[in-house]
Amino acid sequence: MKAFLSHSSIDKEIVREVANQLNRYNCIFDERSFDNGKEFQKSIEEKLQLSTVFVFFATRNSLGSVWCQFELEQAFYAKLKGVLKRSIVFILNDDVSVTDLPSWLRTALVKKVNSPSTIARDVKHRLEEAADEFQRPVFLGRSKERELLEESLNPIDGSPPPKTLAVFGLPGIGRRSLVRNVTKDLFSLHKCVEIEIEAGETLNSLCAKLADIIEPYSCQEELRDIVSEINDLSDAQALLRITSNIQSIISANELPIFVDSGGLTLDNGCLSSTMNKVIESIDQLSDAYICLILSRRISRDNDIKVECVPVDQLSSKASSQLLTRLSSRSSISLSQESIRDLMDYINGYPPAAYFAVKQASTYSVDALMSDKRKLTQFSQKRFITHVQDHDLTEEDIKVLQVLSNYSPLPLKCILSLYDCEDSESHDRVYELIDCSLVRIQDGKLYRIADPIKVAVNEVFGYPKNKDLSVIKETLNEYVDSADDDHKLDISRVLFRLGFVLGDEGAREAGIKLNSDYIKLLENAYHQRKFKEAIEIGLEAVNANPNSAKARTFLIKAFIQEEKWDSANEHLNNLYPLDEYRNVYYLEGFLQRKKGDIKRAIESYVKAKKHGRKGFALYREFSHCYLMIGDLDSAEKNIGEALKIQPNNNQVIDMAARIAIKRKEKSSAEKYISQLELLDTPEHYKLRLSDYHLSFGNNGLALNHAREAVDLGGPRFFSGRVALVKSLIKSKELIEADQELSKIRSDYPKSKNDLKVSLQASLELEKGHPEKALHITEGYIDKSSTQYKGIRTKCLKTLAKDTTIPYEERKNYKGELGILGEDIEFDLGEINS
Repeated sequence: MKAFLSHSSIDKEIVREVANQLNRYNCIFDERSFDNGKEFQKSIEEKLQLSTVFVFFATRNSLGSVWCQFELEQAFYAKLKGVLKRSIVFILNDDVSVTDLPSWLRTALVKKVNSPSTIARDVKHRLEEAADEFQRPVFLGRSKERELLEESLNPIDGSPPPKTLAVFGLPGIGRRSLVRNVTKDLFSLHKCVEIEIEAGETLNSLCAKLADIIEPYSCQEELRDIVSEINDLSDAQALLRITSNIQSIISANELPIFVDSGGLTLDNGCLSSTMNKVIESIDQLSDAYICLILSRRISRDNDIKVECVPVDQLSSKASSQLLTRLSSRSSISLSQESIRDLMDYINGYPPAAYFAVKQASTYSVDALMSDKRKLTQFSQKRFITHVQDHDLTEEDIKVLQVLSNYSPLPLKCILSLYDCEDSESHDRVYELIDCSLVRIQDGKLYRIADPIKVAVNEVFGYPKNKDLSVIKETLNEYVDSADDDHKLDISRVLFRLGFVLGDEGAREAGIKLNSDYIKLLENAYHQRKFKEAIEIGLEAVNANPNSAKARTFLIKAFIQEEKWDSANEHLNNLYPLDEYRNVYYLEGFLQRKKGDIKRAIESYVKAKKHGRKGFALYREFSHCYLMIGDLDSAEKNIGEALKIQPNNNQVIDMAARIAIKRKEKSSAEKYISQLELLDTPEHYKLRLSDYHLSFGNNGLALNHAREAVDLGGPRFFSGRVALVKSLIKSKELIEADQELSKIRSDYPKSKNDLKVSLQASLELEKGHPEKALHITEGYIDKSSTQYKGIRTKCLKTLAKDTTIPYEERKNYKGELGILGEDIEFDLGEINS
């Protein structure tokens, strides 16, 4: 947060003293901040965009200054755009009055003062107000939850108070804020310490995390020995050490909070065996407490009863109070009518209230009230807008990409990604913190703000290896000399970097816990690096043989690489580890990818019978029915998915595909319009290309397919398929041949039937039906709709060609009679 000091050079002495008291990080002062010469005007424009508070030093000199007039004009536009949050005027002498000011500044805070110290304190106060606008949470409307916590800790039947409490609710609903707010009163503790429970967490790995928080050590080598020692402990020994460390944390006046990051609960809602053992052990102690933060209530079938306090959506009254408080703090005027109108869109979800006020601050209240779609979209894309809303440099983007996958990191590592002066790179990091994109952990380490992790990857993609190499080298140097605090965290980051980069030295220098393999596996899979995911997955399963999550991602990676036998082998091993509903669902995914749609549907039916629910299941049913041409069933199932998730990009995309197939133009346009807001640009362009191809707009289809490939890159297989289809339809056959050749080269052992479909379609378009027919012999799944459709098209063409001997045409007609002449095929039906 910075203040822009606008003044005449004649008044520079007093302004310089104000700047000295504010220090360079809090203000933009021309002697320190602006470039000289011809770039001076551009510098003013750029620095105003980086400012939060505009300060005008009003004198006859400044009011008559050409440069000050330019700054006042640019500040006015910055205020209109919502960049400037506050404006202050300091009248330095008696010959200037409020009426001499520009009209837009007369409503700002105007003070007649000429003391540099007084001015500096006022500016600092305004900066602090602006900084609080979106970063300081407002805690209200939680009296019910406080009462429940108090009742849970003071049982009415006189039984001993529980040592473990669980708080559950939606992410972002205020679970942590509630616990922090009541910790001092209810537990007589002043602070909280959070421990993430990850997938694959064992007693040994949890013990290592607690040891890193509370046990003393002096260097990296000692920490490595502690972790090694802990890894050699039996379960009983590890549990004993865990309880001892929890007691030590309590003695330090802190409450241990265990946060579910994929390993606290199982799919059935029961706690993991690791956590149940910890709770059982804590119950035996007289001076220890723990709190659990979850997204769902603990099942009553759990082996141990745990008191659960729900954190619900805010009441209408509390939501109204929150909006009123936030708007007042942001100097925005929201009428009671507007607040009531917003209630349905806020729906008791605190982040949505913050978002609404931010939108009103940025675009005006009128714009917010006339277009509340943004609040509806917020549930899906609430933080993508926040990420995109900042003027980020290429280096800033690199920092966010790295931190979104490798947090936390020391400042030295982050600065290594900037190619500029130290002062400027520090300023950029401060800006990222000011924008709530980066958070400081315990004053030393930097991590991505948790809610925007996915948004960063979705908007900017994943970090490049060359940037990870820079971080790895810097972190390698830092680890040994680092302070003791959180050395385990950064050592785990170093291990993961070494693994991804294939650097054995970094892997050895780092420290790994079981859950690190699963993190690496998920990361690789979501980046569509399926071969890498398989390599990591095999190690993950070896390190975590009882982890259903590790094995599931490994199976999915095998399926994506069309390694059916390996996928089946691990799928068979999944039965004892996971519930039948999840195993059958994964089996359905395998069969669909293989092209055996009948078996896929059978597996999904079994998954449903065993309790599998949700929009993803209906979407999969819909996909299967679309592939076999049962459009009524496809539409029925996607309708069910839309009821559950009306703003899910994958559901909307499937609805668009069905509408395109049914030639329902208005429905297709509606869903594709939604995709523009909900999905990535490349997927939106892909579906737009399919739409135009289906309705005969071949030129537009080709343009959008090219855009999809440009946006998605060589890994975007579906986009490349769309490009080949559009090239064929547009009669660009030479380029189609070239693109198809590249696909065959990049995917030599996978996507066989799809490549055959494209090649046969290309030969048909070239006027070579006999060659196309021969190519169809290369199909693996000769029961598929695509095979029958394209082969029928070839046979129809050949059967009508009187230049072919009658006996051959008779054979073609005979096969055509078996396949059925009514089978229709269109190039647009080829889907990846």
